[in-house]
Amino acid sequence: MHQLSKRSARLVILIISIFLMSGIFIGAQAQGENILRVGIVAPQVLDPALGSNDGEVLFNRSLYDYLIDVLPDRSIAPNLATEWNVSEDGLVYTFALQSGVTFHDGSDFSSTDVVFTFNRLKEIESAALNLLGDFEVSAPDAQTVVFRLAAPNADFLYGVGDRFALILKDGNTSPNQLSEGDAPYANFNGTGPFILTDYKEGESATLTKNGAYWKAGAPLLDGVEFKFINDPVTQVNALLSGDVDFIFKISPDQISGLEGESDVTVITEATNQHPVIRLRTDVGPGQDVLVRQAFKYATDREQLNDLVLEGRGIIGNNDPIGPAYGAFYDSSIENPGYDPERARELLAQAGYPDGLNITIQTINVLGYDQLATVLQQQWEPAGIIADIQVNEEGFYYSDDNPDNWLQAELGITGWGDRPVPQGYLAQAYATGAIYNETHWSDAELDALIQQASVTSDQAARAEIYHQISVIFNERGPIIIPWFAPVFAAARTNVNGLEVAPFPGLTDLRGVSVS
Repeated sequence: MHQLSKRSARLVILIISIFLMSGIFIGAQAQGENILRVGIVAPQVLDPALGSNDGEVLFNRSLYDYLIDVLPDRSIAPNLATEWNVSEDGLVYTFALQSGVTFHDGSDFSSTDVVFTFNRLKEIESAALNLLGDFEVSAPDAQTVVFRLAAPNADFLYGVGDRFALILKDGNTSPNQLSEGDAPYANFNGTGPFILTDYKEGESATLTKNGAYWKAGAPLLDGVEFKFINDPVTQVNALLSGDVDFIFKISPDQISGLEGESDVTVITEATNQHPVIRLRTDVGPGQDVLVRQAFKYATDREQLNDLVLEGRGIIGNNDPIGPAYGAFYDSSIENPGYDPERARELLAQAGYPDGLNITIQTINVLGYDQLATVLQQQWEPAGIIADIQVNEEGFYYSDDNPDNWLQAELGITGWGDRPVPQGYLAQAYATGAIYNETHWSDAELDALIQQASVTSDQAARAEIYHQISVIFNERGPIIIPWFAPVFAAARTNVNGLEVAPFPGLTDLRGVSVS
């Protein structure tokens, strides 16, 4: 009896030990697995006020915060600013700030940081200025910021929440620059939900949960690991193998294969995202309006949507104001149909009786390389012989590349979703705009873009946008084959993930990995 009791006791101790060890293991495993691994294209521009592509923006918004957030449904919500009011004349915006917010280095966040951030946007001529317009910013006290505008601006709040307007620490003139010594990431100093703890250029970035984050209950993740994968097919394979948990900007031809995977969830988000097939208007054949029209007649947009996007896109007009903008979109416009013979006639009138040879630059994501191939086939009967040059996305859009997207004579550019049409018009089509890749200058268009920027009445604004669409149809240098949803995918154990229409603005604060 005594021997049985000792044996039983040892058995009980053994069971308890196994249970405790299992509990420790499971707990450690669960903690370790609450890391979201994201496959993105390697960032080329790390400065929060300049990095423009999705991977760069997602990396930065994980480290920093916006004053206000633009939500996936295009509405605006408080963030570092708790509330704001606008003067009757629309010229003064006053923001109240969150209290108890600290930067990663432990210093307090205050209004001086906001003033520094927005003045720096002006100093470096960030693309955020296209929506912000002309303003002065001041800090009457530590918890209040005042913006004074030179003229009414119907989209000013969207400028405050622009993807480039992440709040920096006052005096940080070298944001996201690696340092020598014991604190290599001192310049990556935000108020955001995660802290940078490791960065391997061209390979990965490791972010750890900010335990002192100001937003209650956030973030849910213990950390985020960005794995830099430039090839889209390799990204998909990494998701399927379990090497990453989340990817976005997936090429359409990869979607069907992912939909059959039981441990993968495919995410489709309706957006105004679109490819722009564009000619430069300051050099080459695109200077002639007849050539621009010829390219439109030589392009079968319905076939492009069917073959490349498997019919998932929406056909709109050849301007960036898509059907997702409701009344701003003009459904009455009759766009040129596919007519290669008419295209040949227009080219002959423009001085190209034997057609023309040209190189089309494109990128290796979102199926744009396939888009270029189909365009090449469509254009040939019209006498347009196109050579295709495919570029890696990060390199094509990099300012360090002397032959980047802004220099290409003919190219395909991916334009992500914008909450308002001005985000495209002011940045890409106004004379001298920072992203005016067509180098187009049209006085009538400029006047209408400016008029729209100060018009808050929605019906009046719609009429202005309709006039803009007519100009694009008649003499614009771009073709938009479709407005597409964003395709993303995540492992099924990723919870709370809501992909933003501009995927780089996806908020990871409410995401967890089970």
